Amino acid sequence: MPQAGLQGGKRILLLDKDSNWTTTASEALIQDGCSVFSVDSLSSALHMLRSDAFDLIVADINIGGGDPDFVIGQLCNVGAGADIIICTPTPSLSQAVRAGKLGVCDYLDRSDLRTTLVALRDHIQRTGGEGSPVPGTPTTSTAPLVSATGEKSFCGMLSQDQRMHAIFELIQTIATSSVNVLIEGETGTGKELVAHAIHTCSNRSAMPFVILDCSTLAHELLESELFGHEKGAFTGAAMQRIGRFERANRGTLFLDEVANINLPIQAKLLRVIESRTFERVGGQETIAVDVRVVAASNRCLEECVAAGNFREDLFHRLHVVQILVPPLRQRPDDIPMLARHFLKRFAHEHGKTVHAITAAGLRCLTAYLWPGNVRELENVILQAVVLSRSNLIDVTDLPPRIWNFISANSHPLSTLANRLQGPEREILISTLKQVNGNVKQAADRLQISRTTLYAKLKHYDIDIRLTHDAG
Repeated sequence: MPQAGLQGGKRILLLDKDSNWTTTASEALIQDGCSVFSVDSLSSALHMLRSDAFDLIVADINIGGGDPDFVIGQLCNVGAGADIIICTPTPSLSQAVRAGKLGVCDYLDRSDLRTTLVALRDHIQRTGGEGSPVPGTPTTSTAPLVSATGEKSFCGMLSQDQRMHAIFELIQTIATSSVNVLIEGETGTGKELVAHAIHTCSNRSAMPFVILDCSTLAHELLESELFGHEKGAFTGAAMQRIGRFERANRGTLFLDEVANINLPIQAKLLRVIESRTFERVGGQETIAVDVRVVAASNRCLEECVAAGNFREDLFHRLHVVQILVPPLRQRPDDIPMLARHFLKRFAHEHGKTVHAITAAGLRCLTAYLWPGNVRELENVILQAVVLSRSNLIDVTDLPPRIWNFISANSHPLSTLANRLQGPEREILISTLKQVNGNVKQAADRLQISRTTLYAKLKHYDIDIRLTHDAG
């Protein structure tokens, strides 16, 4: 199966739930000089495509469990610039014709592994040369790009906050080592992006980057996901399964929300990290691996150790280098920058003409505390872009929970008063104008009582007559 190395160093993303297939294909293509990344869900693939540029996407058309056209459309849209090859174990002629019309380069039946790999190699040789990042997509350079305003772009992350810049520098410092890393931070702060940056900057970047979210699996399934299992190892084990450690050999394994692993499996995980060997569930063969472990948690692992929920020896094995990702509320200068970044991306993805956020809208976004961090901000901008009926995002395009927060924290005695009163006054005026000065409708939209609304109008000296449509 191995052949002379292919030229070009292509970056390839494999999207398939069949870990045996992706492992075999990855090993073959890596031997040919390609950088190969594999994921097993459409959402994971789209996440990687938004933060990295790829030359080729090889995907099972049925990965989403729904409409194949939707899968192709998402990959074409988010992965603009990458060639797409559908590689499925359940091919059909009508599906192949439809895929071709949607812009897919090739449609392969992967039931014959050798034939499939030959076809993939032929495509790589025909296209030749290294792929170029699409203009506007995040760079995969391992050196931060600095703008004139002090913004740094690093491995898909954007920030002008000094603490984030220090994280970028730390990642570069540990790039040439293989030490384990523990990333801690609240949900939505971008811990997975940090983990991916560690892999991208490391000497393992051409090898697999494998992700396992430990919070989504039952404990009885987690062991099999980590170490794999043999056929017949337990009820329902109809075939051998390759685990995440084995798939990540010579690469990086990212264990997200590692605090959710129970104590018995923690003991087995510790043994693998220490000995670099393991056995599949139900197996006798000892398998050796060389894997860098990057773990993440939205809880303080040291507190979990003190509470008896996490092994202290495993904590120290994972905690060789610690990275603390600050929440978005602690870096407010990043909020307008990230909001504009998401606006530009979503407007392009959804074919909208929205091109800016008003000054009032930005003040409102900056005043909010963002309990869901960057992920929440991203979702808010996506919602605003999709629902927008103009080319600007204003305060009334934002979710009511943001208005309510500002309203609740705008009392004159509040330490936030000066920061929040401007946006709230603008929200009130804008809402009243939308309903032509109708106080009842405005109160309903703002989810407050009419008595409260009248009090706020008096507090902000708003003349309701000025909100009526003059026409």
